[in-house]
Amino acid sequence: GSADGNCAAGFGVCCLITTNSCGSTISTNTSYIRNPNYPSSYTPSSTGSCTFTINKCASDICQLRIDFQTMSGFDETAGVCSDKLATAGQTGKQPPTVCGTMTGYHMYTEFGTTSTDTITLTLTYGSTTTAKTWNLLIRQISCDSTWKAPTDCVQYFTGSTGTIQSYNFAGAQLLQGMYYTNCIRTEAGYCGIQYKESTGQTPDTFDFFPDATNAEASAGGCPASFVYIPNLSSDGISALGIPTSTESFISVNCGGVLGLDGTATSLALTTRAKPFIVGVYTDTTTALTSPTTGFSLDYTQVPC
Repeated sequence: GSADGNCAAGFGVCCLITTNSCGSTISTNTSYIRNPNYPSSYTPSSTGSCTFTINKCASDICQLRIDFQTMSGFDETAGVCSDKLATAGQTGKQPPTVCGTMTGYHMYTEFGTTSTDTITLTLTYGSTTTAKTWNLLIRQISCDSTWKAPTDCVQYFTGSTGTIQSYNFAGAQLLQGMYYTNCIRTEAGYCGIQYKESTGQTPDTFDFFPDATNAEASAGGCPASFVYIPNLSSDGISALGIPTSTESFISVNCGGVLGLDGTATSLALTTRAKPFIVGVYTDTTTALTSPTTGFSLDYTQVPC
């Protein structure tokens, strides 16, 4: 590592561990994977891929958390990634492959149960004309840690309020091939959670295929892309009224707003189904023609 600032009231020096070399193996906790010449951007001279292998730093490690402190310039067209980042552990269930602008997001990957299980992180370059920047903070989490995410939660949020966004929402484009779950920790004294479209955000805070003005929330009405939040209604207890809503409770939503099927009004909707989750699905074949922005949802947990 390299010295980077002081610690222990000036008696020690912080050790910063970074790598930008393809094929590197990382066996230390709290490390950074950066592009060559970071913080300057990097334009690859040829297409190809760059792989890093992360070994467990201890036998009781279960998860790897990646914080995308910077990731931009990863090309996509209508949600199809030409430049991309993928991670893979040994459990057979992997997070989605991502691209676009990922700055500010995070991602959990499961290692597997044996001490020798590893995670591979692969950067693929499909474009040699776009300058890219990445600075990825990688941290390993023990199986009994209080901050471990529930198994197979790709993003994990804590606190009674917060904001959840689809990957590459900052790039204003929903990505193809998404199939993952965002999880929210149930805080003490709370029994429900309310979601609504974020305010003061750009781009459009809810836009899924089919690209329409109205909400689509009917059973089977979202075959190509949707957000899944189980058992939504006005309060999470009382069923939605028919014919105002085609469903007693809404679980799948797509279209142009988060709301009742066939309406153009965005609503604040609540669920009391636990655990609190926001699932994301997009298929691998439907063209997500711009603007198909994805979502930005604010959540507020509801007291018991």
